Amino acid sequence: MRQLLFPNGLFVLAGLGVLVFFLSEPQYQPSLRLLTGALLAASALLAIRLHSLRAFLLILALAAHLAVLAFAPAALARPVMLLLLACDFALALLVDDNFFDWEAVAWWTGLLGVQWVAFIVASRWAPGFMTDVAARSFDLGPVRLGMVELGLAAVLMLLFLRFALSRDAITAGMLWALVALAAGLRSAAAEGNLALAVFAVGIAIVERSHWIAYHDELTGLPGRRAFNEALAGLREPYSIAIVDVDHFKQFNDTFGHDTGDQVLRKVARQLSEVGGGGTAYRCGGEEFAVVFPQRGADETVEHAEALRQSIEADVFVARGPSRSQRERPDRRETSTRRRQPAPVTTRVTVSIGLAECTSRTPTAEKVLLAADKALYAAKHNGRNRVERAVASGPRMRPAVATHSRA
Repeated sequence: MRQLLFPNGLFVLAGLGVLVFFLSEPQYQPSLRLLTGALLAASALLAIRLHSLRAFLLILALAAHLAVLAFAPAALARPVMLLLLACDFALALLVDDNFFDWEAVAWWTGLLGVQWVAFIVASRWAPGFMTDVAARSFDLGPVRLGMVELGLAAVLMLLFLRFALSRDAITAGMLWALVALAAGLRSAAAEGNLALAVFAVGIAIVERSHWIAYHDELTGLPGRRAFNEALAGLREPYSIAIVDVDHFKQFNDTFGHDTGDQVLRKVARQLSEVGGGGTAYRCGGEEFAVVFPQRGADETVEHAEALRQSIEADVFVARGPSRSQRERPDRRETSTRRRQPAPVTTRVTVSIGLAECTSRTPTAEKVLLAADKALYAAKHNGRNRVERAVASGPRMRPAVATHSRA
């Protein structure tokens, strides 16, 4: 929930309070319209620069909404316009946000053009129909809701469910933008709500860029940059665990890189649930780190062992690669033909090296070095175990040693 409420939720809720208590008078609307235009331009440039296609399409939809506000002849027609905008939000969820595609922008612009021209024509030549749609309501037991409110509620629920599945910043921004717009549903002066919606999308673009910079795309865990910043902010006491997937190269060689990626995601999911106040990071390849601030190794070794056991206990079904991993000339062997490996039920295990900040390891770099040596000892002693770097001597002695049962 923190990702949903901060920072966009706080900004939108605070902005709605400002609009209600300080900027609700009609004389503020021209200034708010200019502010909305400036925010639209800035957010559009930001979306292009940071390669967020979905955010750019939303900005175009909000820009069209601002343009139509100037031509809508009746306030009763504006709820219908907001319902159309909510439908655009739902359509934007179908867009792949991993790359920026100008062809998709062209198609989206054409759709918006047809949509809003039709709206303006209908509002001028069929105002009765528009006001009838805006005023239509349905009895839902003890509650009576208008058709527009039901449509907005449905799209808001869709956005919330999408966020629960993906936890991405753009979806959170879309949700709060629609909340801001819905708050001004029956207002004759909705420019302030529109400005707040554009601001929510702009914040979401920045949040998305921050997430990409600080998180690993494959696993979703914080990445190397976030790990380095966490190390710089550590204060004694603390401990660090280095986690390495056992026999990871064999998974890649036997089942292909897609299966290897599944292994990493599986391990990362369990690392994200580590106890003891630890935070997991992906450092690169099959190596992860868990930082335990304000806790020494005596307090965290049990959590490291519980983590190791949970990963080992989780059965993993490895399937063969969908196509041969060999070069094409090798595939044409006529004497023997290797078949795709059948699905294999196996267990993924990890080795963990744990070290804490002591007089022998007063800096994060030295704690990491000690944890690396403990990890090497865990590998050397049979893998699938936790080894703790003991400060009483240079030799690493096992605090917990559970040999692999694989």
